[in-house]
Amino acid sequence: MKGKLIIFEGISGTGKETQAKLLKDSLAKKGITAHVVYHPTPEVKLLLSEWRRERSIDHITEVYLFLADRYDRVRQGIKPALERGEWVISLRNYVSALVYQGKTEKDREWIRQEFARFEPASDVLFYFHLSAEQAMARIAKRREVTGESLGTFETINALREKEKAYAEVLNDIPHTVVDASQSIEQIHVHLSTIISGGIRGEGTI
Repeated sequence: MKGKLIIFEGISGTGKETQAKLLKDSLAKKGITAHVVYHPTPEVKLLLSEWRRERSIDHITEVYLFLADRYDRVRQGIKPALERGEWVISLRNYVSALVYQGKTEKDREWIRQEFARFEPASDVLFYFHLSAEQAMARIAKRREVTGESLGTFETINALREKEKAYAEVLNDIPHTVVDASQSIEQIHVHLSTIISGGIRGEGTI
């Protein structure tokens, strides 16, 4: 594969989507075609929300849903783009399943094995680190503007729990930490510097 796969991970409210779009635009200026993809996809995220309201589903059911969604996205979008020499910026991947659906180490090992059947190895995984308190403040501010309802994991206790889970899961997964408490511009410059170094062959990308 000639393209590059970049993963953005982190709890809600860390600014991953904003930075993905900025990075895509900056890559375009360098003549690099890039795509921003979501995991789960918006369609499956909506389906999951409806299922959670209408029926009782457990974390294993959610993993199977995410596996099918990601496999389809990899097969039809991510791998073809990489083979064309294009870049893919993925907002989350299997790491999120380890964090959000992996209740036990046995669960996490099974999730790793299933996603490993088809998930391409990333060139770099950026972990956007932000305290649960700061993330909750951002989510509340966003909600005032958009009026959208809180997600299942957008409570202070859930954010604290997932912040801790990320620390556990990423302990043995290569990643680059991004201080998400910085300004949008500071984070963008930081990411661009790392990415540019990789393009020139000086970094890990």
